Amino acid sequence: MKKIVLVSMVKNEADIIESFVRHSLTYADELIIADHQSSDGTWEMLQKLRDEGLPLYLERLYRVELAHREVMNRLTREAIEHHGADIVLPFDADEFLVNTENDISCRQVLEALDPETLYALRWRDYEPLDASSGRDQFLLTRPCKRARAWSRGQKTIVGGHGYVHGRPYELIQGAHFGEYVDDGSAVPMVLAPLVHTAHFHWRSPDQYATKVATSWLNNVTKYTVHTITASYLKGCFETLRRHEPVVSHTLLKDAETLDLSPYVKAQTLRYTSSAPADIQGNIMAAAEQIAEQLAETKVLQRKKRVSLILTWTGQDEAAWRKTLRSALSVTYPYRDFFVLCFADGMPQGLEQAGEKILRIPATQPGWANELETCVQGDYVQWLLEGESITPDKVQKMVAFFETQDINYAVAFASGLGHAQSPWWHIHLKEPAEAYHIRDVWQEFLKRGCCPAGGWSAGLFRRASMSSVRWLEGGFLDGRPMIFAMWYQVFQTMMQTTSGGGIAAILRTDFCNGRKALSADDFLWHQLQWATLLQTSDCESDVLRAGWEAFIALGDELKGQEKWRSSVFYPEVVRLLEDARRRIV
Repeated sequence: MKKIVLVSMVKNEADIIESFVRHSLTYADELIIADHQSSDGTWEMLQKLRDEGLPLYLERLYRVELAHREVMNRLTREAIEHHGADIVLPFDADEFLVNTENDISCRQVLEALDPETLYALRWRDYEPLDASSGRDQFLLTRPCKRARAWSRGQKTIVGGHGYVHGRPYELIQGAHFGEYVDDGSAVPMVLAPLVHTAHFHWRSPDQYATKVATSWLNNVTKYTVHTITASYLKGCFETLRRHEPVVSHTLLKDAETLDLSPYVKAQTLRYTSSAPADIQGNIMAAAEQIAEQLAETKVLQRKKRVSLILTWTGQDEAAWRKTLRSALSVTYPYRDFFVLCFADGMPQGLEQAGEKILRIPATQPGWANELETCVQGDYVQWLLEGESITPDKVQKMVAFFETQDINYAVAFASGLGHAQSPWWHIHLKEPAEAYHIRDVWQEFLKRGCCPAGGWSAGLFRRASMSSVRWLEGGFLDGRPMIFAMWYQVFQTMMQTTSGGGIAAILRTDFCNGRKALSADDFLWHQLQWATLLQTSDCESDVLRAGWEAFIALGDELKGQEKWRSSVFYPEVVRLLEDARRRIV
């Protein structure tokens, strides 16, 4: 049996993405989908589909320009080399593989294809008969019409072995053709039997208007306004600017009605809405992304260096690999890597990382001196074992630091909190807000919480890390004392920064901290909280609020078997009784 994988790059396909995924999985074993910064809910729907347990592999693209060729070739190679695909279908979300000639399934047709061959796949335009109703139903069982003639050109089906081991070639022009890398000549293709692509380019006026408008903006960022690539988008864009209705250049005129129901497996949709596309909202989102990229590009010209510091304890290899992958995926180009090793031996994966990574032993005191000597970055991004960040986090936060009118001492993302967690989410009305560091620290004490994402939430100036001796006092036998680390940084900043220092909190969540903590980790945090409440010189109302919150949370946990198993549980219980006496 052959392994069949579909790859796709999508943007703002909320009206069709669920139909596309569910139908494609009737013939493909897996789907690999890259979302190009959708703003209409496409990404959230894909996550829900994946969470159902569907064999769906998702990634987000962090570049604004429409890099279709580069992305689709990368996904094709990934499908073959990492997913074991024999046959790859490089499709857009509006392309549905069907066989309307006989009752042979699409899966059977694909199984019979040669993995050495590049196939040409016939292409035909389809449209819903009624664009205004049935939007929340499976697209292929809605009444539709199709062009009487085949469309010019074709799509492709890729034989995996030929793509990887044959004469090197790339898919070009929307994966319609193959082109040899060495001389640019066309790759010979064989016509795929029976099956064809049902191409639903136009589904409704609002869907089409938002598609062409945002696609043109993304197209311009790569090719400029003077381009022959997807140049038809420009005319549609100009029509929108004149406040006139956009009519698809492929809108079917010579068409026949067709019921696709007998040729496909019916699907029940759970997430697709009947609401029309938000044309203005999607255009504004695309424009904002492009404007943000311009600001980031200006900052990149300054070549500010960022040093990423990872920690390795040798205790949890899965957590370590997650953190290493996260660090290596960072898109910011001016970076270097350091691994603080609290265990002997070599952390797994460093040899295959493809980056120069300096290993610094931390099994003996004094390792801060080596960091002080070796780390030369203007900014420092920590990643404790098990933490991860989005690939664009560093670039966006460096741009924030470098472009603000206020000289912020520290900045961190607010992140997403959850029940019984030491991480918190500050609900901001603005994209970012400024607070005096003392006020932020008082909130930490009152709530017993740190920023979501753990220590990776912050981006720090190098001078700040130097002033706290690289947090050498923030680890106990390799275990990070995150609450105490924030205290150490904030206290130093309040003492050394004019006016007490200002902290910035960004509304966007860039971090993927530990979603679940062990009992030891959680109660370890509670012990740090209680210790700092005991030794803090904050106002009495702050301390009282902190102790009351500590007691309230402790009472929720007290007696639960999940927490009783922790070695720290008896000490937390003792501190609870001590806290009651304090506030009486």
